Amino acid sequence: MSDRATPEPAEIPESSMARMVAIFDMRADPAVPAHFLGESDGGTRRVVDGSQILGQSIVAAARALPGRAVRTAHALFVSAADPDIPLDFTVTPIRAGRSFASATVTVRQELKIRTSCTVLLDSPQPDLVRRDAPAGLPVAGPGTAGPEASLALPGREVRIIDCADINDPDEVGPPVVDAWLRYDEVPAADELRRAVLAHFTGHLGISTALRPHAGLGTAQAHHTLSTAPMGIGVTFHDPVKWDGWLRYHHEATFVGAGSAHIRGQISTAAGSLIASFTQDAMIRAFDSGPVEEIPSAARL
Repeated sequence: MSDRATPEPAEIPESSMARMVAIFDMRADPAVPAHFLGESDGGTRRVVDGSQILGQSIVAAARALPGRAVRTAHALFVSAADPDIPLDFTVTPIRAGRSFASATVTVRQELKIRTSCTVLLDSPQPDLVRRDAPAGLPVAGPGTAGPEASLALPGREVRIIDCADINDPDEVGPPVVDAWLRYDEVPAADELRRAVLAHFTGHLGISTALRPHAGLGTAQAHHTLSTAPMGIGVTFHDPVKWDGWLRYHHEATFVGAGSAHIRGQISTAAGSLIASFTQDAMIRAFDSGPVEEIPSAARL
């Protein structure tokens, strides 16, 4: 666990970044090695955000294999998770060498597998060479856009460039979305910082994929559109430290056959690249009417 006194999630009832960090700061099961118990915050929906589970899996792997930093994590969201049922994380090491280590993290609820995550960890090394160049053209700063209400969360501010309403089916533009994020407080523990970065990787990918297509938008999700991130992969580039604004750059490179592929990068306001990510998502039409909740781009 971290060396600071983090409140239990239940002690912070309102959806907020403070609550999310408390959820990421999971408690180890003292009776079972490499086993962690986690809570969730579904917000107004009866489903757990897949990228929340990804963040928790990153923390579980880092704490089960101490002395290394999580370099990559790839999660498949195989079944919807209920926010009212505790999550059970089991870390199974694959190999732990002198530098690199790898593990799988299996996430269950009441013995049902909800997510499977593969994690690579290593010991950071000094640069042999370095090239640190975020993709995409330079964009306007966060001061040119207003806060995005649909992603509002106490403790986190989100501003989307050149976009009036990211969820609106009439919002048409290129399959590229740049969002600026700022957190009131950045966690001190390295694994919690990585969890916080991973948490937002599932929020705007499907909106990016739908943006060029008039009449389609994430406001229709769970009503006329069936949408869900099915997998997210994130790679962290050292050092995973920042102060102030972060830029999340999204680009949908393929949409078709009921799916979409989105790639993205996370960089600081100064232009330092600190993480890259990909998302594979489902985008399909309902035959008629809404269906039960499934994992989707969360509004947390």
